[in-house]
Amino acid sequence: MNPISVTVAPLARLIGKPFYDLAANVEVMERIWRESVLDGFEFQNAAEWDAAGPPRDEKDRRLAYWTDSRKHGVDQIVDILKETGLPVLSVHANRDVGVLLCSGQAQDIARGKTLIHGSLSLAAEVGAGVCVFHLWDTWAESFDVGFLRSVLDEIGPQYPEVKAAVENVPTHLPGRTPLDLVKEFEWVTLDWRWAALYDEWERFEELVDRIVDVHLHGEIQGGRWNLDPAWALAQRTDFYRALDGMRDRWGYGGPLTVERVPRDVAWGDFVSAIASLRRE
Repeated sequence: MNPISVTVAPLARLIGKPFYDLAANVEVMERIWRESVLDGFEFQNAAEWDAAGPPRDEKDRRLAYWTDSRKHGVDQIVDILKETGLPVLSVHANRDVGVLLCSGQAQDIARGKTLIHGSLSLAAEVGAGVCVFHLWDTWAESFDVGFLRSVLDEIGPQYPEVKAAVENVPTHLPGRTPLDLVKEFEWVTLDWRWAALYDEWERFEELVDRIVDVHLHGEIQGGRWNLDPAWALAQRTDFYRALDGMRDRWGYGGPLTVERVPRDVAWGDFVSAIASLRRE
């Protein structure tokens, strides 16, 4: 049975707090855990907590968040998460990793490697078996995929209890799609939204033995999930048939992680939607 998980940071919206409020992250984890609809959490290691400098990914939009946010080091976050006693199934690494590694600047690359270490260490310390990475700059039109692979191959084995999984985030690399890029790596996080954007969701079946985390996306109506009608995928199937196909035809048995909270959804409807992911 697939473990059911949610990414913590977006949940803060449900209690009227910003995603970068660590105390709110903990509060909402404890609250939804009491609903008994989850097996664990994906914890996002937010760039807004990094005292070294403001986020590089979406930097204009996120500067205000970074300025407003309290700063938290990895050790402090580990202590706080351990104190909750709640299961963390995966950690989402600081999203600046790919931007830094693809900058071509030695100082940035060194910083990117430091962030990889930090998130893998966080995952290992809290017992998470997966750490998710945005490993390339989504806007870069030129970067060396082999170099990115060598970085992960160098650092990942230092944390043998954690699978360093590369997410199929968008790319502007000419002639390549996210699926083409993640094929280069040992472990993969399949994000439904990005797979649907490039209309290559079904093609990820060929990588099922390397997929260790799935990010689910959709809209919620009456406590049930629907695919975004703008996706071509939504013309071929519905949310639950796609999910069952991934479980049954593909044979995927790993975590199912709800990564985003649809806007204006009520707490009760969200909880019901999470509960609907679990098979009877």
